[in-house]
Amino acid sequence: MKENINSLNNYMKRFGYLITVCAMAGLGFFSSCTSESDPAIEPGEGGITLALTAETNFQSTKAVNEADYGKNVDNYTVQIYKDGSSTPIVNETLAEFKAEVEKDEKKRYRLSNGAYTLKAFYGEDKAVSTTSMYVYGEQAFSVNNDFNSVEVACKPACARVKVVFDSSMATYFSDYFVVFETNALSPASFTWKKDQTDPAYLKVGDKESVKATINLTTTAGKSSTVAKTYELSPATAKLIKVKPVVKSGNIGIEIDIDESTNDIPVDIVIPSDWK
Repeated sequence: MKENINSLNNYMKRFGYLITVCAMAGLGFFSSCTSESDPAIEPGEGGITLALTAETNFQSTKAVNEADYGKNVDNYTVQIYKDGSSTPIVNETLAEFKAEVEKDEKKRYRLSNGAYTLKAFYGEDKAVSTTSMYVYGEQAFSVNNDFNSVEVACKPACARVKVVFDSSMATYFSDYFVVFETNALSPASFTWKKDQTDPAYLKVGDKESVKATINLTTTAGKSSTVAKTYELSPATAKLIKVKPVVKSGNIGIEIDIDESTNDIPVDIVIPSDWK
C-alpha cells in the first residue's frame, strides 16, 4: 500500500468494500464509527465497517508499559487478505490506512464480493522478550452485496512470567536460576538469571504446559535441579517466588505461585541428593 498509492486506490474503488476506522474510547485500543448514510451497493459488491479492539489482562507488576498498547493506536498494522491469496490487499499501519481513507472522496474502501480475513497486530512476534509483547487478532468475514460490521479482538499472544528470588537465597546458594522451555522456544530455552527483575513475555499456546527448571548450587558446592511444569495461556500472568528453607537440617527451597486470581499451596522441595 505504501507504493503505487493512486493505482491501489483505483483498484480498491472498483470493488465494494467500506471500512471506516476511528479510535475507541473506553473499550480498548480501537473502535468503529459508521457513516451517517451508507452508499448505494452496486451489483457484485458490498462493504463492511471495521472495529478493532485490544486488551491486556495482566494485573501484576510489569516492566513493559502495557498502557502504550492502547495509546499507540496508529502503530497497529492492519492487513486484509482475500481467501486463496497469500498477498494482503491492505498491509499498512492504522495511521497509513486512515490517511488512505481520507484521500478517497467519500472516505471509504470497497471490495468485491467474496471471503476475506482481517488481521491486526502490534509488537514483534518473538518466542520470548523482556522488552515488548506481541498483540494479535484475526477475523474472517465475507462480502455479499451488503454492508456489515466486522470486529476483531486483539489480545496478547504471550504469557507474562516473573521469578522473584528471596534476598536470603545468597546465604545458602552461590548460584541459582530458572530455565523455561516452551513450544515456541524449542529446541532452545530461556534462562531467568538470579539478578533479573523485568518480567519475561513467553509466546505460548492455549493451556500450554511450560517446563520451569530451577537450578541450584549451594555455598558448599552441591548442585541440583528442581523441575516444575506450569500451565500457561496467552494473556495470563504467573509470579514464581523462590526462597530457601531449612528443614531437619537440610536446605531446600519454597516455591510460591501467584496468579492474581488463584491460590496455590506453597511447594517446599528439598533435593534428594542433599539429604
